[in-house]
Amino acid sequence: MQLKERPMNGLASTATSSEDLSSPHKGPNTLDDLLLESIDQVLSDLLGTKSREAVYDHLERNYSLAREKIPKDLDRFFALLEETFGKGSKTIGKAIIRKLFERLGWEFGEIGGFDFFDYLEAVRARIARELIEHAKSANRHYNSLSE
Repeated sequence: MQLKERPMNGLASTATSSEDLSSPHKGPNTLDDLLLESIDQVLSDLLGTKSREAVYDHLERNYSLAREKIPKDLDRFFALLEETFGKGSKTIGKAIIRKLFERLGWEFGEIGGFDFFDYLEAVRARIARELIEHAKSANRHYNSLSE
């Protein structure tokens, strides 16, 4: 996979917690926050703000899917997008992933056969890898101080 490696500036977790994780990353603290902001931006760019709000209202009133719950129910969100926009939902998904990569400060490289969920899994794997490396580095630093 051709994803350029670049540190994430302390994106602390992929968990969906609103608590401050003392991250130096300004703004959203979780992958879910970044994902939701990416969805907001893409829907606004493609449909306009009023139409985006109408989509969210429709999802909540007719399907009990509140905007803030979308990151936890992505399968359902994309099924509803496909029901509404047909094949255009794939274009929307790709635009959301591109925006997410941009928000993470990563370069997006298209991979043949990948869909939204494949890219999202790659994002989660990279975050996990970077968190492990950060923890190892911090542990080495701590151990060197105690020698």
